Amino acid sequence: MNTNYKINKTDRQSLRQQAIRKKEAELKKRTFFDPTYDVVFKKIFEKPKTLIHFLNAILHFDDEHKIISIENLKPTVKLSSLTTKQKTARFDIHARTMDGRFIDIEMQRASHEDFLDRIELYSSLLTINAKITLDNEISKKERTEHPYRMPTVYSIWICNFNVDFCKDYREEFALFRLSDLKKSKPLPVYTKKSYIVIDLTKYVSRKSNSLENEWIELFKKMPTANRIPKGKDEVLEDVYERMRVRNSASTFITEVAADMVTKEEVSTRLGTARREGEAAAKAEAAKTNAARDKKIAKYLRSIGVSPECVAKALAIK
Repeated sequence: MNTNYKINKTDRQSLRQQAIRKKEAELKKRTFFDPTYDVVFKKIFEKPKTLIHFLNAILHFDDEHKIISIENLKPTVKLSSLTTKQKTARFDIHARTMDGRFIDIEMQRASHEDFLDRIELYSSLLTINAKITLDNEISKKERTEHPYRMPTVYSIWICNFNVDFCKDYREEFALFRLSDLKKSKPLPVYTKKSYIVIDLTKYVSRKSNSLENEWIELFKKMPTANRIPKGKDEVLEDVYERMRVRNSASTFITEVAADMVTKEEVSTRLGTARREGEAAAKAEAAKTNAARDKKIAKYLRSIGVSPECVAKALAIK
């Protein structure tokens, strides 16, 4: 192996460890963790009671359909690909209610290309995985009588960036008839698949003390809070206590710090790639313009235009 590569790799690892230690020191000065980081987000919902509380708040279920019990499922789903033997998609929170509804919850700190495609891909993977699970658990007779019966799935995305296709902080998407969209209150024709996108940047604090609002305010305010807000629901109060930095093990603080450094590294690489792409595009455009100007100048001289006039013509932008 190339010696320089070994040195560079060692240097990068050393710099990363330094960055993690710096983040650890910063975290220890805070009161609470930032719940929009993956490690913290998953820690919050490792308690089934907390996950049930959040889902009932966000999904607006009435008493008859409220979630009573839930189980966490494996977060990874395998996806075959033409370019690679197998690709793994990893859900942030993958769960199933006891009455057979499947749920994926994703926390996103930054936008990226093909975001809508990603939402649809994850929802499709959730649907297919749920269908396989359902068919494995029902009888052969049921599978024969209802080969296409599908489970209900909810794809929930909490976004800590401006989502351009969201007009409000909470948007729900479903399958509608185009002919119904002119009606004031169209109803979806297929109710077993829902997409819910929460845009934290569009949320404005309001007087309503609904549990959905309290959860959204938790995601927005916890990173900079110095104390638990007064009058909080007992489940939300428990979340604040569990996410209090001083109550956490040093190993968890290190894990959160490493996650923060990773996110910054990815953002830096994306920014560098974008700048390099823009520079390359400008260089290519300049090269193309120079070739074009050369042809124009050649033509103008061929018809007797003076060098001074050629120069003035090319100077026009």
